[in-house]
Amino acid sequence: MYISIILEVAFAHWVVVIVSFAVSYVACSVIYSLYLSPLAKYPGPLFAKISSLPDFYWALTGDRHMWIARNHEIYGDVLRFRPDGLLFKTPQAYQDIFNAKANVKRSKFYNMLTRNKHDLSTITSTDPALHAQKRRVLNTIFSERSLRKMEPFLVNHVARWCELLIDGDGTGWSVPRKMSQICDYLVLDILCELCFGQSVDTKEPGENEYRKIPHAIASLLQILYPLGHSPWLNILVWLKPRGLNWVFGIMTPTHIQDLYDFVKQSIRQRLRHKETLAAQTYEAGNKKSYDMLHYLLDAKDPETGLPGYTLEALEAEALMLTIAGSDTTSVIMAGFFFYIVRTPRAYRRLVDEIRDSFASANEIRGGPKLSSCLYLRACVEEAMRITPAGPAELPRVVLPGGIMIDGAYIPEGITVGVAHWSFYRNEECFPDPNVYRPERWIVDEEAGITAEDVARARCSCFPFTAGTTSCAGKNFALLELHMVIARALWLYDIRLLPGDRTGTGNKAKGWGKRNPNIFHVADSYISIRDGPMIQFKKRKA
Repeated sequence: MYISIILEVAFAHWVVVIVSFAVSYVACSVIYSLYLSPLAKYPGPLFAKISSLPDFYWALTGDRHMWIARNHEIYGDVLRFRPDGLLFKTPQAYQDIFNAKANVKRSKFYNMLTRNKHDLSTITSTDPALHAQKRRVLNTIFSERSLRKMEPFLVNHVARWCELLIDGDGTGWSVPRKMSQICDYLVLDILCELCFGQSVDTKEPGENEYRKIPHAIASLLQILYPLGHSPWLNILVWLKPRGLNWVFGIMTPTHIQDLYDFVKQSIRQRLRHKETLAAQTYEAGNKKSYDMLHYLLDAKDPETGLPGYTLEALEAEALMLTIAGSDTTSVIMAGFFFYIVRTPRAYRRLVDEIRDSFASANEIRGGPKLSSCLYLRACVEEAMRITPAGPAELPRVVLPGGIMIDGAYIPEGITVGVAHWSFYRNEECFPDPNVYRPERWIVDEEAGITAEDVARARCSCFPFTAGTTSCAGKNFALLELHMVIARALWLYDIRLLPGDRTGTGNKAKGWGKRNPNIFHVADSYISIRDGPMIQFKKRKA
């Protein structure tokens, strides 16, 4: 009887009932987040403590890394950036989160990067066991032996790219080159030939349909990145295999679908011609070179002996290599050129080292001589620090049993991370963090840089991450960066286009973006960048 009366009242006043439940739920959530949550003691913006909406909003704007940096300045090295999340800013915290035995795994953020249950790559898999299996296979692809066979691809592309930097006989300054764009083209050409055994030649003059690929990658992540930080992440992840993936599929913008189709068609074409293309080589001295898909197709799990990839897994891994391998390296190249032309002392020292080390541009290839260019290596390390390929964190969720992070116990279910843009500007580890200073990576007692200073810097900068999820292609990426910079500066003098401010900050922009001497990027998991405008001419004899 009483139940029927209650139900009648509820149906008669259903709006009031729903509103009452909603208000009660919100009130309870706020009280829990502020006073009862295990994270209640950690500082952060009030709204961010009770809602993920600020995190979502700043991800939409592209300035999430700046929002995090500002809050770290206000609240310190530990920041509560959402009701269930903490960000840290210390070397010890990074080691605790990313060491091989850390009791964490990738968060549900990575589920938003997949299209379906088969679309799991080394980067997107959240299951530690599955990731370990995929990583074992990938490690064989990026072995020293494999890299030596891939190097001729790299040498040829870099040489051709450098030829295109100048105009005419090269004695006068070239037309301005937008480095963010032409670096994209170079790295994409290298990756496509390495992955698929075909050159897309986006760096060549004239129209090219494949030039839209870097834009498609950026557009894809500008959609997925905010969704991965939204208040509805758990619901979205639950819905994905229950129809949401299908909805996303039919709503995929054309230029992004073109990216998916390009990867799929490249693999299918490669498989159709496996017998001839698997043996496709060209001579480099007495060595033969194989594309990366040669190794992916023949890959075996070294522990089980089973084939490393199904067709679906092969497509997922190839898409990952296209996105991660091309975009991240291009960011560092653009950042390097931005800073080196604005730092005359570093430019002169680097040019002298490169030109004194090599008798000709053709000598510039992997080996002891290139490795001995300490200042070149320092310039690249400083570029990776000051312009990180990914400005925000790589989110991890704490597993049952909890974890100690920088002396604090963090319970199960909490999302943790270290935002690179903020971490790499920690003044305790990097004095004058917004200054491009390659010398900070070289021990020089006379200049006041001790071995302890360099060790502290190395423990505070992990551009290829650390632990079991570190970048498998690190050595190839470094070789690529070193060869591009060394060859370009051996051949040419370079300068910033007079008056160019592309990529710089200005007083009209928001907090953290007013400094005209910083290469500013947008945060969409990767660093989306523009510029600088650089001119080239042949070096004087």
